[in-house]
Amino acid sequence: MKILFASTSSGSRGGGELYLNYLGRSLAARGHEVTLWASSHPRMDELCSLFGKIGTVLRQDYTNTYDRRFRSFASYFDRATAKAAEGMWKRHAPDIVHLNKQNLEDGLDLLRAADDCNLPNLCTIHLTQSAKYLRARASWIRDWVARRALKKYRGPMVAVIEERKRDLAEFLGSAERTHTIPNGVELYDLSGRSAARDAVRHELKIARDSLLLVAVGRMVSQKRPIAFLEYAARILGRLPHSRFIWVGDGKLTPEWDRWVADRQLGNVIRRLPWCGNVRDVLFATDAFLHVAEFEGLPLAILEALSAGLPCVISPNLLREMPFLNDTNSVAIGEGDAWAEILADPAALAVRGKNARRLAEEQFSFDIMAARYESLYRETMECRA
Repeated sequence: MKILFASTSSGSRGGGELYLNYLGRSLAARGHEVTLWASSHPRMDELCSLFGKIGTVLRQDYTNTYDRRFRSFASYFDRATAKAAEGMWKRHAPDIVHLNKQNLEDGLDLLRAADDCNLPNLCTIHLTQSAKYLRARASWIRDWVARRALKKYRGPMVAVIEERKRDLAEFLGSAERTHTIPNGVELYDLSGRSAARDAVRHELKIARDSLLLVAVGRMVSQKRPIAFLEYAARILGRLPHSRFIWVGDGKLTPEWDRWVADRQLGNVIRRLPWCGNVRDVLFATDAFLHVAEFEGLPLAILEALSAGLPCVISPNLLREMPFLNDTNSVAIGEGDAWAEILADPAALAVRGKNARRLAEEQFSFDIMAARYESLYRETMECRA
């Protein structure tokens, strides 16, 4: 099968874009020919370089929705951009076009291109919460435009978790043409975990018996890096031997650095630069601390599950991701139960084993690729 991924090109480091590299790797390993179409903007260079190791990369001048002055409204009415993308896709002649959207209003011009190219196509939407739900400015007009474009779109629409599918069906007023295919990640070989743990802790000067919690993500408002610091301070108040690492950077980095410096916590809370492979850092830690405001199905959490880490989460994420529960995670809510669990290495180890089992049963590369293969074939048969 010849598969063309079309990225709305929000950036190389977001999980919703890295997912294309993971899915492409999985499908290429199963014998398919994969191609990535992306903007020529430099922020896509990193992802395109990674994808170039597994398939063909096509670059074209394209302006992401959030680089436009009038955002989704401008994107929706930009027929010229849609026509240009359509032309390149048709010249490449794939068997199917797979459009990757970060949220409901993202890439509405590419939805039009997918509809007009007369090739079998579908789109994945990672965040299906409405602009109203997200308390965005001018939410009513943004939701109106996105709803209009998605209702006109004729292909299948994929959400990455059942809760996001329900959001999408509610937004559209119908569950017709909606599907759920969870994201997948590599199942790490855990045989080297102990050696990696010792090596990373030695390098970072973190004691073997310290409780180490990690977060991975861009330092942007959605991920709430300052809330991460506040939770870290709360944990430190109960468990003084705790240490914390955030892997990633972004526009909130200066605020993060000031917060840590003002409280003189630089010896217990650290920030590491972005790295494409965080496996060894995950292996060195005891739990994954995630406190984002909202999510689709973040690859960072799935990678933590793959590494056998229990997730320590804020209560709002229990509603967002119900597969996280008290068998594989720790919710920091009211009371002291969470502190007792974090202070007990045996309790964390049990939750870690359950987390790894969850990754194996629901979130592997192979499971994700097989589900997309089935939907691709179904979509192609319907258009035949």
